[in-house]
Amino acid sequence: MINLDERMRGWRVALGIIFQSLLMVAVLSLYPSAPARASELVVYSGRKESAIKPVVELFERKTGTTVALKVGKTSGLANEILQERQRPRADIFIATEAGICDILARDGLLESYVPPSAREIQAEYKSAKGYWTGISGRARVIIYNKGLVRSEEVPNSVLDLADPKWKGKVAIAATRERTTLSWLAALVHVMGEAKAKAYIGRLVDNGLKIVPDNSDVWRGVGSGEFALGLTNSPNYHLALEARLPVGVVYPDQGPTGMGALVNPNAVAIMKGAKNLAQARRFVDFILSREAQELLVHRAFEIPLVPGTAPGQVQPLSEFKVLTIGQERLADLEDRTISLFPGF
Repeated sequence: MINLDERMRGWRVALGIIFQSLLMVAVLSLYPSAPARASELVVYSGRKESAIKPVVELFERKTGTTVALKVGKTSGLANEILQERQRPRADIFIATEAGICDILARDGLLESYVPPSAREIQAEYKSAKGYWTGISGRARVIIYNKGLVRSEEVPNSVLDLADPKWKGKVAIAATRERTTLSWLAALVHVMGEAKAKAYIGRLVDNGLKIVPDNSDVWRGVGSGEFALGLTNSPNYHLALEARLPVGVVYPDQGPTGMGALVNPNAVAIMKGAKNLAQARRFVDFILSREAQELLVHRAFEIPLVPGTAPGQVQPLSEFKVLTIGQERLADLEDRTISLFPGF
């Protein structure tokens, strides 16, 4: 028979094995998709895989460089970058709006690099210090279901969405989608805190539907679940591709309108990038004609690099843009989150 001491020794061994296993799981959870080889270029992308993967694959074919692509929400990836600051894993960060890049730059996490092709990009779509560069844009637009909204009824301003006639019929993504957060921050900048808070309060009281993702907005409008949605311009084209009865309005145009906010998708190089030369090469490539055509023609994004054919999308020259610096949006982020906790 096994005596008590032997049983205790057995339990200690078993507990030690369990502890080591749990420790290994914890370590792996901190590094869920570590690259297989140190020579790989590691790209963290807040843009959806369908938008960015074709660009990455073309870069691999053109340069022979192997890329480890990690796709997630921009905010989540930014938090990972903060957690990994002592041992950076990413070489490249692609964000769905540039304010988050300014925040990372202030924390000393981005490498300054000014690609030659960025010289002609408008100042509001690139970092003055070279910490990030806009690669394409997405405008905040109103989409509507043509079967539920007559053309003469379509709101021409985001302010009109609070009209009682649209009670319970308007959808927007939560601020987990950073383009929603930057839109709210832009409202605070243009309207002031009190008026912006009052307007959002009217929207909420009017039954505004806050959904998890921008894809929920355009699919919901297309299916008739919502009559109207405030979302990003490429989603209108995605709805058309899906053969949904959706129309679009670029809001707040004309002499007195504040214009439609354009969020630049931004590319940045990580401070301490292990593959700095290839990271710079990737930034140069994503601004090249070939890569730009993929972003514009396949992902329906607004070109920011002059000379890029707009394809089906409206170029910047064809609508009034709400002009605001990305650093200003970054400055307003914390205050905006506190002003609109329900988002």
